[in-house]
Amino acid sequence: MVVLGDRTSLAAPLSSPKNWAVQLLVPVYNEAENVRVLYNGLRREAIEFDALTFVYDMDGDTTLPVIKELAQADNRINAQKNAYGRGVLNALKWGFSQVSSGPVIVLMADNSDKLSIIPEMIEMWQKGAVIVSPSRYMRGGKQYGGGLIKSTLSRLAGVSLSLIGFPTADATNNFKLYDGEWLKAQQIESVGGFEVALELCYKAFRARKPINELPTEWRDRTIGKSNFKLISWMPHYLKWYFKSFGLIAKRICFFKT
Repeated sequence: MVVLGDRTSLAAPLSSPKNWAVQLLVPVYNEAENVRVLYNGLRREAIEFDALTFVYDMDGDTTLPVIKELAQADNRINAQKNAYGRGVLNALKWGFSQVSSGPVIVLMADNSDKLSIIPEMIEMWQKGAVIVSPSRYMRGGKQYGGGLIKSTLSRLAGVSLSLIGFPTADATNNFKLYDGEWLKAQQIESVGGFEVALELCYKAFRARKPINELPTEWRDRTIGKSNFKLISWMPHYLKWYFKSFGLIAKRICFFKT
């Protein structure tokens, strides 16, 4: 069943007897060609999940007919209209507000993410991680494409924080797993876009919550156009970068005294 504009939890319907649900959350904007590839990729990798929710902004989104078709064959699939206003940040905030307890995995519809590591991410969550961060920049991680300036800045930010004590070398990667209960309790302060991933890593680190990372491979999209806004979002990334840097520096100074 495809749910358009519904206010139900991302976790419904459940397809397993466990008392938590694996929730996959995907913001979309005219990704008709990509969502079928994404779903087929999940099936090919035999990824077990309870809900695959696409969050969209407008009723004319070209993604919706494809989602409806997929949902007719798989009732774990649904679509929810973002009630917070247009844009990927609001789509994510709306999706976060609807999750239940259990692992919440944010995926991008551009098929850049390595789906095969999802079971390992869930295992890390079961062992206590509040955030599981796939990393392009740790040993074993790789990135293919993405633009020289964008990829260089992302790598510099992630690796520099990691070198001084941040628990992941790829905090800006939005392909992440969050603990649903912890996520629902967070007040999102981001106002730009994808910097929300860095914000959430900072807040978990500040609260001394467990953050685990594992290597991943990222490939630039081959279908459609990216909506990433490097120039306008850069100041928002820098805000959370310097907050993270300052927190680490403060802790280092505390231990030295």
